[in-house]
Amino acid sequence: MRSASSFRALLLGGLVALGCAGSASAQEVPSVKAQQPNAQSLWMTVDNPAQQRMQLKVVSLDNNNCLVNEVNYQPSYGSKLSFQNVPAGRYAVLLRVGREKYRYNVQVQSQTQTTISVPELAQPKAGEAVANVRH
Repeated sequence: MRSASSFRALLLGGLVALGCAGSASAQEVPSVKAQQPNAQSLWMTVDNPAQQRMQLKVVSLDNNNCLVNEVNYQPSYGSKLSFQNVPAGRYAVLLRVGREKYRYNVQVQSQTQTTISVPELAQPKAGEAVANVRH
């Protein structure tokens, strides 16, 4: 089994800090988008014009291991989380921007041919939210 630092490297396959926005008002609300570009990855983008504290965690729900824990204050942020070569199981992608909280549950189906499912990114039914947000 690989160490947590190996998992971190695998999951953060493409960590990219995007452009710089000018000065921003503290009242500006962050914009968070999550997409599943392929069967193995989750792409997170955050516009954080107020440059609030932003924390991204990936936690195994099967054994409570924290695989990723990144903190930054960037005005724009993007991260491609690759679950390829990660053991099959349940994971939570937790994002906090200021007081806003987002959670995406990821189910890794198989390690030999990695396929993930993210219920929060499925087409929402009327009245359902795409992600859990708590203040």
